[in-house]
Amino acid sequence: MTLARAQSGADEAAGATAENREAAEVYLSALRSQAVRVLSLLDREPFSPTQGCMDRTHWAWKFTDFPGARFQEGLCFLSFLYATPLDDSPYYRSEKLLHWIAGGFDYWCGIQRPGGDFDEAYPYEHSLAATAFTSFYLSEAWRFLHGALPTATDERFKAALTRAGDWLVRNDETHGFLSNHLAAAAAALYHAYLISGETRFEEGSRYFLDKILRHQSDEGWYDEYGGADPGYQTHGSFYLARYLQLSGRKDLEESLLRSFDFLAHFIHPDRSLGGEYASRNTQTYYPAAFEMMANRSGAARWIAEEMRPAVTSLSAAGLGTVDAYNLFPLLNNYVFAYLAARERKAGVPPTPPEQPERLHFPKAGLLKVRKARYDLFVGLGKGGVVKLFDRAAPRLVFSNAGYIGKLRGGGTVSNQWLEPSRHCEVADGEIAVDGCFYKVSRPVMSPLKFMVLRGFNLTLGRMQKPAAWLKSVLVKVLIYRKRQMDLHVRRRIVLHDDGIEVHDRLHGGGAGEVDTLVTDEAFTTIHMGSARYHVPAELTSTKDGGDAFYRPILADELRQGAERRCRIVLP
Repeated sequence: MTLARAQSGADEAAGATAENREAAEVYLSALRSQAVRVLSLLDREPFSPTQGCMDRTHWAWKFTDFPGARFQEGLCFLSFLYATPLDDSPYYRSEKLLHWIAGGFDYWCGIQRPGGDFDEAYPYEHSLAATAFTSFYLSEAWRFLHGALPTATDERFKAALTRAGDWLVRNDETHGFLSNHLAAAAAALYHAYLISGETRFEEGSRYFLDKILRHQSDEGWYDEYGGADPGYQTHGSFYLARYLQLSGRKDLEESLLRSFDFLAHFIHPDRSLGGEYASRNTQTYYPAAFEMMANRSGAARWIAEEMRPAVTSLSAAGLGTVDAYNLFPLLNNYVFAYLAARERKAGVPPTPPEQPERLHFPKAGLLKVRKARYDLFVGLGKGGVVKLFDRAAPRLVFSNAGYIGKLRGGGTVSNQWLEPSRHCEVADGEIAVDGCFYKVSRPVMSPLKFMVLRGFNLTLGRMQKPAAWLKSVLVKVLIYRKRQMDLHVRRRIVLHDDGIEVHDRLHGGGAGEVDTLVTDEAFTTIHMGSARYHVPAELTSTKDGGDAFYRPILADELRQGAERRCRIVLP
């Protein structure tokens, strides 16, 4: 019997209600669709030199020169299939599946660097993300298996987890503040503590957790590269919710409740979230934290229930949207969402967010306006990025990400850059935000760059300090590097009951450097692999407001002071 018929026995064991079964089935259906795919990603051949590897690009296609450790996170999903009594499932307690899973554990142990760390993006990366996330998910897989691993594999895993834990205790994320990475490190170390009994891992987990809580804004959001990003916050909140389940820390629960209150405001009417107005531009929805916390938080329950249909519709980026690099984190997240939805007991009722007409988060550089007919989201910190939703439809009717263009000497220029402290004016009927343009970097890999990178990786990059220097340089080039121009824009947004007006005025002495500027619905200006997944709203928004608003701005017009305006009226 397939997983499609496999729920009744698990429901009886959990005492599930009809409501629980309906909620859990949403996730089970998504999980069911991926089971065969995930097994195809695993090297199952017993005499293969890469037996147990889940990076199919490496072991099958042989297109990459090293295995990405994070693909081993798929073992958590496979261990769930092995351990969960879904009626007549071909995977439940399958000896063959267990053998394949054990091979995956052995492979993870085998690719660990001598210091205890793992690689994600390139060899000898000394990646905190790869070390934290894989340690967390293999620990969860180990818990699902309940001692079923062969003794030799079990001992090898525990030794590797201890080495990874010691590496995490000695190291930190230094190239930026990424709350979701730190949350995974905290949860991984807490697992290492529970499995090994070594108190140094519990102390290390507290270090990472306390760091996250100290940096949490009093507005409720967790720091992601200097700002708020609802998509990534749904991801990072899962590791914190799981840490809470394992540890019971009261201050963590209070932190999560504030986080959910913030996030609830950025669930769009069409059940999408986030995007270009956020710090990392992401639009992926990870549901587990909200299903896990639904008994404790009315906001979490509301988000879980409001966004559950998005798992199927993909109105927010989901399993059918993401690529291989986000497949396993999202798939595993659905596992925990399924378990939480199936086992939920009666708790607090869903509590939709309070909806004042204007909600301003100045530290995040975000503004939400609610009128009777629409919701408006403005990225003030991004120069006035706009997303306007018709609440009745419900759909995205207007999106504008700012200005982007070409320089005469080559290169790209844009006003879309995260500066939460930029000058803005927020009044009852009008919003104004000032900003300047930056020369932005959008590099891609080339054969020559690849040779230089690998040359460094295989020589100086083997040592941790040079490797950390390289990571900081790459992040600066891909995310932080900007060169301000003497070119400015002031955006005014006038609010009406039936829509909005957008007025832009561009001016500055740097106009002569510009070849062409355009304004467009959706674009980003920083590297972010988890951004720019397609969501259906991209097809529903329109370039309302007239062709004049979208007419390219050339240098001559810019020198004189260019103006663009449009009026968007809801149908």
